[in-house]
Amino acid sequence: MQLRDFDVNLLVTMEAIWTTRNVSNAARTLNLAQSTVSAALNRLRQALGDELFTWTGSEMVPTALAEQIMPDVSYLLNGVRTVLTKSLGKVDTVERRLVIATADYVVALIGAKLLTRAAEEAPQLSFDFVEIRPQFINRSTRPDIDMFLFPATALRTAGMESARLYHDSYVCIGAQDNEALYPGMPADEFLALRHIGYSALPKVAFNHEMMLWDQLGKSANLRLTMGNYLIFARIVAGSDAVAILPRRLATTLTGEWKLKWIEPPLPTPEIEITAMWRPDQGKDIAMAWLRQTLVEVTA
Repeated sequence: MQLRDFDVNLLVTMEAIWTTRNVSNAARTLNLAQSTVSAALNRLRQALGDELFTWTGSEMVPTALAEQIMPDVSYLLNGVRTVLTKSLGKVDTVERRLVIATADYVVALIGAKLLTRAAEEAPQLSFDFVEIRPQFINRSTRPDIDMFLFPATALRTAGMESARLYHDSYVCIGAQDNEALYPGMPADEFLALRHIGYSALPKVAFNHEMMLWDQLGKSANLRLTMGNYLIFARIVAGSDAVAILPRRLATTLTGEWKLKWIEPPLPTPEIEITAMWRPDQGKDIAMAWLRQTLVEVTA
C-alpha cells in the first residue's frame, strides 16, 4: 500500500480505541457515531491485515501487532499535532484530550484550578485522570498516557523528561477523639496502632510513605490497604485506625471530618511531586501549557 492510498485519520480512531478500550467510548471521545468508528476500525483492519483489537466482553484488547505499532502511531500523530499547533501558534485553538496518571488526592488538590485555567486559556482541552500504577511507569513509552504526576523518589524511570512541581511531607491522621494517637508518642506504640495505608497493587504492604521504616526494620500494623487516599479520612473518622497522608491533603480533610494529625514519630520521606512526560512531547503546545499551568497551580 502506498501512503497516498492510506487514510491517516484511521490512526486517530486507533488511538481513541487504544485509550478507551471501548468503541462506544472512543466514539464519544471523537464526537462521532459509534457506527462511524466501527467502520473506520474495519477499514484499518483491512488496510493493516490484522484484527488490531479483539472484544473480550468487557473491553477491546489490543493484538500483538497493535501493541507493537502503537508507539509509532502515537509518535506520528503527535508530530502531526505539533505541525498544526505550530502553524496556529495558540493553545486556545488546540483541541486535545490529555491523559494524566496520578493518585486520586493529587486530582482533588489540582482539579478545580486546572479546569478553571483551561476554561480561560485553553477551552478546547479536556483531561482524563487515571490511577497511577507501577506497570505504567515500567512501560514508560506507553503511548496512551501523556503525563505522570507522582513522588520523584517513589519509582525510577529512564528516558523521560521531568519537572518538579511542589514539595510536601507526611502526617498521621486519626479521629479527633482517638486518645491513642498523640504528639510525641513512642515509635513502637505508634506502630502498634491499627493502620490503613496506600497500595497500588493488591497484597503489597510497601508504599512510599513507609519506605524508610522498612529500611529501619520497622513495620506498621497495617490492617487495610487500598489505592484511594480520599477514602482514608472517612474510615479513620469512624474507627480507631490511623493513616499516613500528605500534609496538603490532610489540611483540606480536617475541614470536612473530625480529625487530628501528628508528626509521625518515625522518619518519613519528603514528597517531591514531579511531572514526567515522553521526550517526543517536548515541543507540543498543549503539553507545554499543561506543564506550565501545573507548576503555577501547585505553587
